[in-house]
Amino acid sequence: SAVTALRSSSGAGREMGSAVGALGMMSSSMSHHAGDSASFISAPMTSLSHFSQNHPHPRQPAARMRAASHYLTTTRRHLSSSSNDGENDETTITLPNKTGDRNGLIRHELIADDGHPLRVYSRTPRHTSKNTDDTTTNMDLITTGNVNKEHQQRSILLLHGRTWSSQPVFDLRTSDDDAKQQSTLQSLADLGFNVYALDFRGFGETVRDYDGETGNGGYTTPRRCVADVKCAIDWITKRHPQADDGEDNLDNTYPGFEDPTVLNTKPALFGWSQGALVAQMYAQQYGPSTLSDLILFGSIFDPKVIYPRKPLYDPSGRLVSGLGSDAFKPPAPEVANTDISSLEDFTLPGTICDEAALTFSSLALAVDTIKAEWDELHEFNSCNPALVHIPTMVMVGAQDPYVSWEAQRELFDRLGTEDKAFNILPGCDHAAHILKARKMFVRGVAGFLLRKDGF
Repeated sequence: SAVTALRSSSGAGREMGSAVGALGMMSSSMSHHAGDSASFISAPMTSLSHFSQNHPHPRQPAARMRAASHYLTTTRRHLSSSSNDGENDETTITLPNKTGDRNGLIRHELIADDGHPLRVYSRTPRHTSKNTDDTTTNMDLITTGNVNKEHQQRSILLLHGRTWSSQPVFDLRTSDDDAKQQSTLQSLADLGFNVYALDFRGFGETVRDYDGETGNGGYTTPRRCVADVKCAIDWITKRHPQADDGEDNLDNTYPGFEDPTVLNTKPALFGWSQGALVAQMYAQQYGPSTLSDLILFGSIFDPKVIYPRKPLYDPSGRLVSGLGSDAFKPPAPEVANTDISSLEDFTLPGTICDEAALTFSSLALAVDTIKAEWDELHEFNSCNPALVHIPTMVMVGAQDPYVSWEAQRELFDRLGTEDKAFNILPGCDHAAHILKARKMFVRGVAGFLLRKDGF
C-alpha cells in the first residue's frame, strides 16, 4: 500500500516520543511553574491573511519563526492592558488559522498566566438522523441511547503527544461530515460531552514561546505545559459552571473522602503518549481540586527512565538552563517535519486505511510544519503514580510497540486511588483512537467517565 511504501523508506528512524518506552530508554533527541486562571479572548477567527501574504511559503522555517516572534511581541503588548476576567474585544489578538473552517471546527483563544496566547479547539454535537433504509447515522452507532443530562454535565480536555498537535491527533476526518466517525472531538461531542483539545506551545496554532525582544527560546517544557493545562481547565470550569461543586479535596487529608458513587462534574483530563505524562504531572499537583477523572492513554511513563538534567552553564559561563528568568536559551532549532515521520504512528497492517493515514499525514504537515522542540525533560522525573489521587483509567493498545508493559502495570498498580481501571484495546497499536477500532476506544472513554450514572 501507499502507507507501507512510504514507511519502508524511512529506515530505522522514529519520531514517536513513546518509541523509547518499548526500548526501556529515552533518546536525548526527545526533547512549567503552574499559573492561575486564563482569560478567554473572544475574537472572530480569520485566515490571518496578513500573515499568509507576507509569508506565503510554509516550508520556510526562518521566515515563519520571525513572523511568529513579531506576532507574539505585538500580542503581548496588547495583553499588558487587558483584563484577566471576562471577554476582551481586541481583535488584534489572533492566533494563526492554518486550516480554515474545516467544516465547523471551533477555535478558542486563551491567554496564559504569562500572557502567551493558547489555541483550544472544540466541536458542537451533530443531530443524529435516519437513513432511507431506517438505519441510524452518526453516533447512534456507538451509544445506547439519546444524549442525557449526565453527558451534558461532563467536560473533558484532550492533550496531544510529543510530535503532532490536536487537529491531526483529535480531529482527523476524511470527509467534511466525518461520516466514518474518525474525529475524537466530534465523536465525544456527539455523545454530549463538552470536549476541548489544547495545542501546547510550538504545536499547531499555538505559536512558539519566543522572547519577542531577543528572539531567544521557543522551547516546549513539561512544567510550562502543566501551567497551560491549568489555564485551560480553569477556563473550562468557568465556561461550564455546573462543573465546579465548590469542594477542594486538597484541604482534606484523605483524598478519597467524596462519595465515590456520586457523579463528579468537574472537568476530566485525557493525555495521549507524552501528553499523558503532562496530564499525570497536572493531576499530581492539582487533581483533586480541579478534576473529576484522569485518562492516561498510551502513556510513555517508565520508572526506569531518568531524564538527565542539562548543564546550568555553557562553556562561556553563561546560565543556559534552569527555571530562572536570567537563563539564556538560544533560539530553538527549526527542523521541518517530513511525510515519512507523519506516518510512523501506524504500525499494524490493516488497522487503518490508506486514505485515513495519508489524510493524517497531510493535515499534520499543514499544522506542524516545524517540529516543536522539547526541553527540560528532567521535569518529567517528578511523575509518581502514588501522587495521583483522582479516579484514573490507564488505557493502552494491546499491540502498542511504544510502551513498556511492565511500566504500564506499575503505573496502574501504584496509582494513589482505588477508583481506577485498566483498559486494554485488542488489535490496536499506539494510535488506537484513529484506527478502525476507534469506536471501541470512544466507548471506553465514555464508559469510564459515566460509570457512576451510566448511559
